[in-house]
Amino acid sequence: MLLFLLLKLLMSLKYTGSVMMENEFYDVELDDMSTSSCSMSSFPHIVSPEGKGQLLVHEGALYYMDRARKGRCDSMRRTIATVLLTILVLVLLTSALLLATRKLLVPQQHFGPPEKINVIDFRRAEEEYILDPMWDYTAPPTVREYNFAISNIIGKPDGVYRPLIAINKQFPGPLIECNEGDVVRILVDNQSVNATSLHFHGIYQNGTNWMDGTSGVTQCPIAPGRTFQYVFNITGQSGTYYYHGHQGVQASDGLFGPLIVHSRRERIEEAAKHSSDRVIMVQDHYHDSSDALLLQAMRPGHEGAPTPVGALINGRNTRDCSRFSKRLCDNSSISHATFDLDRNAAHRLRFINVGALAYFHVSLDAHSFTIVEADGTDLVPITESRLLIAPSQRYSLILQPDQISQRSFWLRARMMTHCWGDNPAEATEEDGEVKAIVRYKAPSEISRHAGKRIEQIPVSKAIPRNLMENCLDMTNLTPAHWTPFPNTASKTYYLESNIAIGDWRLERGYFNASSFRPNITSPTLHRVLTGLHHDTYKETFAANGVNDKFFNPANELVIQHPKTEVVDIIIHNSDEQSHPIHLHGHKFFILGSGHTLFPGYEALGLSSTTKSFLPGYEANFQNVMSRDVATLQNFGWLAIRVVFDNPGAWAFHCHISWHSEKGLGMVFLSKTDEMRGWEIPAANKALCAASMEDLERGMPPSDVLWEGDLETDGATE
Repeated sequence: MLLFLLLKLLMSLKYTGSVMMENEFYDVELDDMSTSSCSMSSFPHIVSPEGKGQLLVHEGALYYMDRARKGRCDSMRRTIATVLLTILVLVLLTSALLLATRKLLVPQQHFGPPEKINVIDFRRAEEEYILDPMWDYTAPPTVREYNFAISNIIGKPDGVYRPLIAINKQFPGPLIECNEGDVVRILVDNQSVNATSLHFHGIYQNGTNWMDGTSGVTQCPIAPGRTFQYVFNITGQSGTYYYHGHQGVQASDGLFGPLIVHSRRERIEEAAKHSSDRVIMVQDHYHDSSDALLLQAMRPGHEGAPTPVGALINGRNTRDCSRFSKRLCDNSSISHATFDLDRNAAHRLRFINVGALAYFHVSLDAHSFTIVEADGTDLVPITESRLLIAPSQRYSLILQPDQISQRSFWLRARMMTHCWGDNPAEATEEDGEVKAIVRYKAPSEISRHAGKRIEQIPVSKAIPRNLMENCLDMTNLTPAHWTPFPNTASKTYYLESNIAIGDWRLERGYFNASSFRPNITSPTLHRVLTGLHHDTYKETFAANGVNDKFFNPANELVIQHPKTEVVDIIIHNSDEQSHPIHLHGHKFFILGSGHTLFPGYEALGLSSTTKSFLPGYEANFQNVMSRDVATLQNFGWLAIRVVFDNPGAWAFHCHISWHSEKGLGMVFLSKTDEMRGWEIPAANKALCAASMEDLERGMPPSDVLWEGDLETDGATE
């Protein structure tokens, strides 16, 4: 009887342990502690020498005990036996008191083998991505304050447990909402095991280049245990943006969130009226951490990007656990993302592709919608039934539920796997498509059921689709507001983009012959300002074009302009994969794109000498689309025109995270004459005082690691 009570007591203990991953620890809350054999097929509770509960993570994945602790079971049994005997003596001394009071000091729980692990409540409520309906668009400029504690947790976005990077212990990250003209302050407390930084995607950062959040370009990363405050003013732009980690591929682990900037004339100038406004984030999803995947992707002999195992909408999906028998999986408490909408009103849906690899094809069964914004550019409204969205692109749709008799429909986001170059055989329909539920209700029903997870499965059918869609941007987009298009360009830069295998069989990304390697201890911006402040480098930074005197183009291709410059960039893609190309700090005009070799300026209606309009083609350039991400098609070309008028060091890279980490990037220096008067803020300099070991945590391994490695990954010569 006493032994039974003892076991009962041990089972009801509840405490916070650690999850170990290559000497890295994660907070996790464990329930239902019980004895378990080393050969159990369910996930065990492991008692460490410190007496804390531990879950083993190996190469980014959670593993069962019989795989993770093989060979250590005998030692564990001896430790448990010693602890049990010690506690048994204490129980004998106190049993009389316990029986007399007939009260146990701990609550009763189910006695039996552990069935699941209860992680901390990591899901951010879906209601937090609904924009404030009482927002004051005309409020005087103010300061918007946010506190972000970045930490490592264990979560199960689709039912499969995996390590995540969370903000304030929740996933995905919180919504930032502000007006144009506001100052945004975000205090980042890095409690995670890796160094990090936050980039505010699409925000110009005019006058605050050091707040752009690009590790190795504009700042040193925030080392573990350190804090840093991002402070910047948002001027001259509005629309849908987002923030994400810019160290390694941390966005794939959960370090991202939406950033919405309201125009002060938003309600006056909006092309389509709506009564609600919300954010919908789509992403490819992996069951392993980005650290493990990145290490694998950078190895000699490895080709291509890691293949996602599925996708998420606002951090949610539900998977069949029987398909993941080697993973810890529990789908009993998860559900599809669900959007309750007033059936009698129009609604704005702001889509953001926050993923690392996949283009998405988005549709809503039995519906068409109106597209009104792309990458912060308001559009002349167009009606579509499908949306193609590349990684890091954003679109706003207006949904008007007119003449809809059903109450619920599937919202589908399908990964376009053929855009990866290789269409993996294991990418099944379930893997490739994630669904959410759109439910139409009366306003009283929406308020009454707010926060409740009552899932009603729709019976709607998908809109028929083409067998193979092209991996390119939507081309029928016209800006709603006229922006002057520069009639000429002073320079044209030709870039060859490629993912190729070089020395030691390392697959790397290249612009021309340059594969970018950021210097995280001495960022590009810091070195540029040091050089600008010394007469020794005066002539070096007077150059107008490629700076190969101060930088080594082999791993840091830098193009500089002392003053405002209008340039054309023409990129040819020698790779089988499409690339979403992103420029920090600017928008650019789309001159054209195609699936061939660049046809020449005349084919675009421009002079090959002056780059100005040819007679009769002026109308083609009256209202040219501008954005901050555009697709470079596989084996194709992309031509853009950029007004480099924003001083600073600005990254230009592919936004497939695996490609940019492999080196498919470079830097543009704008208005270096104006930068001569700049000083790096003391807080930014202090970040670089951390040890190199701490700053490098979360970065891809240096190529030096592989030099001399002639072994193959299972291949034979």
